[in-house]
Amino acid sequence: GLVTAFIVSQAISLFFIPSKSMDPTLQVGDVLLVDKVSPRIIRQQKVNDIVLFSPPSKLQEIVSRSGGKLRSGDLFVKRIAASSGDLVTVAADGEVTVNDENVVDGRRDLCEAEPLRLIEKYIQPTKDEIIRENEVFVMGDCSSVSVDSRVWGPLDTKQIVGKPILRLWP
Repeated sequence: GLVTAFIVSQAISLFFIPSKSMDPTLQVGDVLLVDKVSPRIIRQQKVNDIVLFSPPSKLQEIVSRSGGKLRSGDLFVKRIAASSGDLVTVAADGEVTVNDENVVDGRRDLCEAEPLRLIEKYIQPTKDEIIRENEVFVMGDCSSVSVDSRVWGPLDTKQIVGKPILRLWP
């Protein structure tokens, strides 16, 4: 009973999409079945993988400063845009190049643009940052509203706790 439930909870879980940051790929209200085993075993995540992760301290600070509250089990979901060894440049307007290729146009601008462009006040421009070993650069598919690595920097792969394997709802 209880032991089985605990073991299953360590292998898979359900995740509810709370925001538009991954729109239209994942929409507010979607419920995902999440594999929590393979990211622990296979630490090498690939570009374009969608991952769920525990928020790094910089992201926790941003949420707190904005008046939000995070619980210990809260996770975020984004897509890997760059991995170890990739060269990343972030422009002040949110455009991102990885190895001199624009990774926003046609890939991360899939939602309706947020008219006030509020995300731009949080973006931290960088020039030619090399993603270190055991790090990834993550972005939402809806770049006009996504608080992601453009704001708080690369993500340590140890923070990755799951990968969606199935959309259960709707």
